[in-house]
Amino acid sequence: MEYKFFDTSPDTWQNLEIMVQQAFDEMGYESHRNHPVETVRGTVAIDVFAKKTTTPIPSIVLCECKHWNKPVSQTVIHSFRTVCSDIGAHYGLIVSKKGFQSGAEKSRESTNIHLMTFEEFQKTFFREWQQGVSIMLSAMRDEILPIIRAELGKQDYGLDRIDRQQLQNVQPMEKYSIFNGWEGSYTQYFIGEEDFPIEINDPRGNPEELKRLVINTHREYLEIAKQAVLDARAHYNLEPIYFENFDKITPILKVNLRRPWTKI
Repeated sequence: MEYKFFDTSPDTWQNLEIMVQQAFDEMGYESHRNHPVETVRGTVAIDVFAKKTTTPIPSIVLCECKHWNKPVSQTVIHSFRTVCSDIGAHYGLIVSKKGFQSGAEKSRESTNIHLMTFEEFQKTFFREWQQGVSIMLSAMRDEILPIIRAELGKQDYGLDRIDRQQLQNVQPMEKYSIFNGWEGSYTQYFIGEEDFPIEINDPRGNPEELKRLVINTHREYLEIAKQAVLDARAHYNLEPIYFENFDKITPILKVNLRRPWTKI
């Protein structure tokens, strides 16, 4: 298995920051780019500031993204170590395109600073990213669950939202097997250890069409699932529950979802 959650590498410093922030968003952190923090020496802008509030004790991660064509020097590491100490960050990351100068690893020993390339960043956080995405996919499943429940004749969170006539010529369990079925179910790939490529029914587009689709990576799987939810919302006029949109994965916190069902 490849321990990667992106299929491409960043080609600019902006994209490096965007992709690191996106990864933390998908892991369940609240993250910001170019985020100002107050230190003893004044205000400093952090490339990516990430805070996890879903743990009993919230944790703060500072990340500097160096898309330089040379290794990062020890001076940068010493300066960043001071910033992390000043604001009480739990740990800091420096993600470098070209690695680090000799002696850099020695300079961060006995500190909370971690040095890594973009590839090492993905490998280090892969399991946490899988866990975060599995929660997202579970929420996406709830978004399209009225389709399944309506097909089964369930009133609550089913026929109260979807007219049975909309389901003529539709096979929801087969169409949305990415969320509900044994074939291609997300639990196998984001909780279990199954690997890609896989072939499943394409959950996107016209609900009446069943077309086979090959998925090659974890990233492809996630992007296809997001598009499937958007398409299902549009076709069945479903209101968003957890996600406003998928430009930035942000749950709709103002919605208090009551689950009147105990099982499908």
